[in-house]
Amino acid sequence: MGGHVIEVFSSGCPLCRETIEMVEFGKCRDCKMIIHDVVNPSQETREKMRMYNVNAVPTIVIDGVIKVVGVPDFPWICGDEFYKMLRERFPLK
Repeated sequence: MGGHVIEVFSSGCPLCRETIEMVEFGKCRDCKMIIHDVVNPSQETREKMRMYNVNAVPTIVIDGVIKVVGVPDFPWICGDEFYKMLRERFPLK
Protein backbone atom coordinates (compact mmCIF):
# COMPACT_ATOMS: atom_id res chain seq x y z
CA MET A 1 0.00 0.00 0.00
CA GLY A 2 2.66 2.55 0.95
CA GLY A 3 2.05 5.86 2.63
CA HIS A 4 -0.14 8.59 1.27
CA VAL A 5 0.06 12.34 1.76
CA ILE A 6 -3.28 13.54 3.10
CA GLU A 7 -3.72 17.32 3.08
CA VAL A 8 -6.65 18.76 5.00
CA PHE A 9 -7.64 22.38 4.36
CA SER A 10 -9.26 23.68 7.54
CA SER A 11 -10.59 26.87 9.08
CA GLY A 12 -10.68 25.33 12.55
CA CYS A 13 -14.48 25.07 12.47
CA PRO A 14 -16.29 22.17 14.17
CA LEU A 15 -16.77 20.32 10.84
CA CYS A 16 -13.07 20.76 10.06
CA ARG A 17 -12.09 19.41 13.48
CA GLU A 18 -14.45 16.43 12.99
CA THR A 19 -12.85 15.71 9.61
CA ILE A 20 -9.31 15.94 10.99
CA GLU A 21 -10.20 13.58 13.84
CA MET A 22 -11.80 11.11 11.41
CA VAL A 23 -8.77 11.07 9.13
CA GLU A 24 -6.31 10.90 12.03
CA PHE A 25 -8.18 7.93 13.51
CA GLY A 26 -8.49 6.02 10.22
CA LYS A 27 -5.17 6.67 8.52
CA CYS A 28 -2.36 4.17 8.82
CA ARG A 29 0.98 5.03 10.36
CA ASP A 30 2.63 5.19 6.94
CA CYS A 31 0.32 8.01 5.81
CA LYS A 32 1.31 11.60 6.47
CA MET A 33 -1.38 14.16 7.30
CA ILE A 34 -0.75 17.86 6.71
CA ILE A 35 -3.25 20.42 7.99
CA HIS A 36 -3.45 23.69 6.07
CA ASP A 37 -4.87 26.69 7.94
CA VAL A 38 -6.98 28.68 5.47
CA VAL A 39 -7.69 31.47 7.98
CA ASN A 40 -4.02 32.45 8.28
CA PRO A 41 -2.58 30.73 5.21
CA SER A 42 1.12 30.49 4.50
CA GLN A 43 2.34 31.17 0.97
CA GLU A 44 2.53 27.40 0.41
CA THR A 45 -1.08 26.97 1.57
CA ARG A 46 -2.29 29.76 -0.74
CA GLU A 47 -0.47 28.15 -3.68
CA LYS A 48 -1.95 24.73 -2.92
CA MET A 49 -5.43 26.20 -2.54
CA ARG A 50 -5.09 27.65 -6.06
CA MET A 51 -3.54 24.48 -7.47
CA TYR A 52 -6.27 22.23 -6.01
CA ASN A 53 -9.07 24.81 -6.47
CA VAL A 54 -10.00 24.70 -2.77
CA ASN A 55 -12.99 26.96 -2.17
CA ALA A 56 -14.70 25.24 0.77
CA VAL A 57 -13.63 23.72 4.07
CA PRO A 58 -13.02 21.09 5.03
CA THR A 59 -11.36 19.82 1.86
CA ILE A 60 -9.12 16.74 1.79
CA VAL A 61 -6.57 16.25 -0.99
CA ILE A 62 -4.73 12.92 -1.16
CA ASP A 63 -1.51 12.52 -3.13
CA GLY A 64 -2.57 15.45 -5.33
CA VAL A 65 -5.02 13.21 -7.22
CA ILE A 66 -8.03 12.77 -4.90
CA LYS A 67 -10.21 15.62 -3.59
CA VAL A 68 -12.99 15.18 -1.03
CA VAL A 69 -14.96 18.33 -0.21
CA GLY A 70 -16.87 18.46 3.05
CA VAL A 71 -17.04 15.99 5.91
CA PRO A 72 -16.71 12.46 4.47
CA ASP A 73 -19.94 10.48 4.66
CA PHE A 74 -18.03 7.20 4.84
CA PRO A 75 -15.71 5.67 7.44
CA TRP A 76 -12.05 6.49 6.91
CA ILE A 77 -10.26 3.13 6.90
CA CYS A 78 -6.86 3.19 5.28
CA GLY A 79 -6.26 0.41 2.77
CA ASP A 80 -5.79 -0.35 -0.92
CA GLU A 81 -9.52 -0.85 -1.58
CA PHE A 82 -10.35 2.36 0.28
CA TYR A 83 -7.98 4.45 -1.85
CA LYS A 84 -9.22 2.74 -5.02
CA MET A 85 -12.78 3.79 -4.10
CA LEU A 86 -11.61 7.34 -3.40
CA ARG A 87 -9.80 7.58 -6.77
CA GLU A 88 -12.97 6.45 -8.55
CA ARG A 89 -15.46 8.61 -6.62
CA PHE A 90 -13.38 11.72 -5.91
CA PRO A 91 -10.82 12.35 -8.66
CA LEU A 92 -9.11 15.76 -8.50
CA LYS A 93 -10.15 17.48 -11.69
